[in-house]
Amino acid sequence: MANEVYTRTNQALFFARMAIESWAEAAESDAVNAISQARYHREHALFHLYRGVLAVTHEVADRYRWPLMDARTVEQVLTVPVAERFPGPELAELTELAQAGDSWLGRLLSGWQQLQLPPTPEQSKLQDTGLIASSAVRAAREWTLEDAREAHATLTERLGCYREGMLEW
Repeated sequence: MANEVYTRTNQALFFARMAIESWAEAAESDAVNAISQARYHREHALFHLYRGVLAVTHEVADRYRWPLMDARTVEQVLTVPVAERFPGPELAELTELAQAGDSWLGRLLSGWQQLQLPPTPEQSKLQDTGLIASSAVRAAREWTLEDAREAHATLTERLGCYREGMLEW
């Protein structure tokens, strides 16, 4: 395979698509280990989608010859100060999406951050649901299969637009 920046992006999106397909199969499975398989593929898809976003930022940085190729996390690049320092439509759009928690990228980054947290024991449901304290506790939003599908489709679409805009005619 060519040692080009875009190959990493293509690989990440390919592996993310495969992980999402496997996640959907595991979610529909009646196997004994179906829950474990679904969790594995969920984390696998999240990893490759996160890696895909990072690869897209590297691809954009390479195109504009910005010194962002050493960034190891998406959070290092998709901040307002970085977007102001390196003005470009692609980086500005991704930064805006990252800052919006309800966007596909905001949900992806939130899911990634939850994945990085140490495991916590699940709390059992209280028998008395009338307690104020039990209704005040909110669980973090879970990264879902629909989120993964949306993130993959949107990232693939945005990447196509970015690459088309980067072509020299």
